[in-house]
Amino acid sequence: MNPAANPTVHQLTAAYFSNLGTIEVISAVVSIGVLAAIIVIIIKIGWFSLRVDRFRDVVLKTDLSKDLSRRSWKSIQDHFYRGTENDIKMAVIEADKLLEEALRHSGVRGITLGDRLKNIKPSQYPHLDDVWQAHRLRNQIVHEPTFKLKRDAAERALKIYEEVLGAFHLLP
Repeated sequence: MNPAANPTVHQLTAAYFSNLGTIEVISAVVSIGVLAAIIVIIIKIGWFSLRVDRFRDVVLKTDLSKDLSRRSWKSIQDHFYRGTENDIKMAVIEADKLLEEALRHSGVRGITLGDRLKNIKPSQYPHLDDVWQAHRLRNQIVHEPTFKLKRDAAERALKIYEEVLGAFHLLP
């Protein structure tokens, strides 16, 4: 056997430490690149702003912000304008959820949106029957898997949700 062909542990260790500076630089560059990519992804998906909004709502007990409700409403409109039946159903469900959150933040008691609507007097919001109609449509979507939602019914429901959210001064 040729001793030069089989390097000793000492030779391997020496070779490793001689290249250690290069390895450290490469690993630092890769680490910085991965960290930058993670930060960009967090910013793009809005993860951080969502956490800040939740912190404000839960810890600081702030009202549902107009900015948050506008962003949510834009998402609802995006779903509706995509036009698929599932997107239209999702728009109605999200609008119902936004109304429930708005009522919760405004101090209307109840566990569900139905409970909260029962605690609103017709004098507080004159079109309460319309809101109930939109909420019943949402319940059909959620509880009846074969329910076929027509675009015009969804559009009417979204208009009702938009009006009631406007009455709470959450939408322009």
